[in-house]
Amino acid sequence: MDRRKFLVLGSAAIAGIGGCQWSNPFDQSDRLRILGLLGAIPNKVINQFEATSQKKTEFKAENLPSKLWQELQSYPNSNKDKATNLISIGDSWLDLAISQSLIQPIAPNLLEKIPQWQKLSPLWQQSVTRNNQVWGIPYRWGATAIAYRGDRLKFDITQWSDLWRSELKLKLTLPDDAREVIGIALKKMGQSYQQENLLEHQDIAALTQELKSLNSQVLTYSSDNYLQSLLADDTLAAVGWTSDMYKAKKLNPNLKVVIPQDGTALWNDIWVIPKGEITIAAAEWMNFCLTPEIAAQITSLTDAVSPSSDLDQVPASVKADPIKFFPQDVFARSELILPLSQASLLQYKDIWTKLRSGTL
Repeated sequence: MDRRKFLVLGSAAIAGIGGCQWSNPFDQSDRLRILGLLGAIPNKVINQFEATSQKKTEFKAENLPSKLWQELQSYPNSNKDKATNLISIGDSWLDLAISQSLIQPIAPNLLEKIPQWQKLSPLWQQSVTRNNQVWGIPYRWGATAIAYRGDRLKFDITQWSDLWRSELKLKLTLPDDAREVIGIALKKMGQSYQQENLLEHQDIAALTQELKSLNSQVLTYSSDNYLQSLLADDTLAAVGWTSDMYKAKKLNPNLKVVIPQDGTALWNDIWVIPKGEITIAAAEWMNFCLTPEIAAQITSLTDAVSPSSDLDQVPASVKADPIKFFPQDVFARSELILPLSQASLLQYKDIWTKLRSGTL
């Protein structure tokens, strides 16, 4: 599932998007309407929220982040009597939503209704804060990871540099995404995903060579169907996202998943408020999702982890899962993929275009 596309392509890539209707629309203006990602919130959580808050709640789910983005874009033309009060989007869509005035910041008086926000680590607070304004509340996170065929590959992948090994020649799938792929090469070189002004970087020649070498390993670039070629024996390794790999590994015991020891990219899903919507119930829901009991359910029953700092109620068996709970030293070397300047984004796009066309 593609989580990074618009970090480089921007708003020019979006056109012709229309909205869709709620499957069971209601006329009550006091009803809380939430649009979320399929499987990201356990079904019983909605019932628990209704029982706790005494708020009528309608939860509609879409199966892809891109569909959630389409719904957010169509919001200004929606029927306001049946409009969505709260929408889940991936972190890579946040700045685009802000720039297009599709969402509004969470005002200080509303943020006070979300006491769990103050308990979040600075990392997750940073992920949704721009110019001292909070634009959403993160409720789950995951990472970029490597999946590989343990039954066919004769060595264990442990770090990004393993993707350059000769055994993976034309047996590798990478995301169709500039920030992720260029970021992988930067991490291999011991650097950060957040490199500004790549063309002026002192190691640009080395980076270019690393990217060309990596590109020669790749059979295909895909951000949506990258696990299919792996499971069909066309490739031996694929880079993607833990949420996809977590589910696939449960069904395929030959699949191994690893978070590289040199650190990786982190992503999170965020609740945002569409422009013009203000509801106390939305703040209550965002806070509810971060309470220890519900955070434990999200972590235990879905394919991602709650950013809550209190996960004591998560069973030990879940905490033993290395896909969800990788070592703290690896987490410390990992980072959010944050926005870059427009000039730097154009450099990433130029390098990416040349890499894919064989002219780098």
